[in-house]
Amino acid sequence: NFQQTGKNKDIMDLKNISQKWKSFGWIVEKIDGHNIEQIYEALTSNSKRNKPLAIIANTTKGHGISFAENDNAWHHNVLSKKFYEKAITEINKLWNAIK
Repeated sequence: NFQQTGKNKDIMDLKNISQKWKSFGWIVEKIDGHNIEQIYEALTSNSKRNKPLAIIANTTKGHGISFAENDNAWHHNVLSKKFYEKAITEINKLWNAIK
């Protein structure tokens, strides 16, 4: 829901993007872009269809990183060593939780 300089809805609101793809004759699947099972299912389910597939993977910018999550400033910010180490620690905690 972000572009480099702000929120999509404030800069270039695409409104109902699912409906736009459907109007071109595409199959549309909206998924949680952070859910690997949903991503895999969306990518592999199209093999039995005779139309192109548009996957709309809803995500949160900076997902899982406390200081960056849903903060568009991190689209172009540079990580300091302190923030880098904090991010790696948080990613490792998330990774260990799903193992």
